[in-house]
Amino acid sequence: MAKEPKPNGAIALSVNAKAAGKDMQVKAKRKRKQPYRRTEKLTEEIWARLAAGYSLIEICEDEKMPARVTLNKWMAADPDFEKFIDDAYKWKARYFGEAIENVASGGSLSTGDIRRDELKVKALMWLAGKYNRKVFGDAVQHEVTDTRPVINLPAQFAGFGLPVIDVPHSPVDQSEQVQLPNTPALPV
Repeated sequence: MAKEPKPNGAIALSVNAKAAGKDMQVKAKRKRKQPYRRTEKLTEEIWARLAAGYSLIEICEDEKMPARVTLNKWMAADPDFEKFIDDAYKWKARYFGEAIENVASGGSLSTGDIRRDELKVKALMWLAGKYNRKVFGDAVQHEVTDTRPVINLPAQFAGFGLPVIDVPHSPVDQSEQVQLPNTPALPV
């Protein structure tokens, strides 16, 4: 009786790798069908979830919601939809403001761990500032429309195209000097 030769290690690994690769491809395929057409109801649901504090990652993991790639395509194709999503982020920032207050006061969103709550509050403050700069931002931006320097020159420089402010001035009269109490008089 002759025994069948065993395959060497490299062949065995490649066969197992191919089988493992096929298993991974099967697992990677979606078992659910996500919506890919935008409807009014779906758009409002996405907006409501964003405004309520959910992330787009959490929203897109739901079987009834579109994939993140689909949302990105919708935003790229329609600027109005992108503005709509940006508006939801502004409302999300307001939710974060309320969440910060809740955590700081030891409410239902607090973990009970002071360090963890401090980190949570800082992260929420930072995100709220990024999502809605007008309400929660750190710095106010000023728009400068005229960058020309303003130079106040005496009237003798008039005619050179520079703004001139004519301020009457008179020479100092010695009689108008005032003597302050407990100070020596100035020499004349």
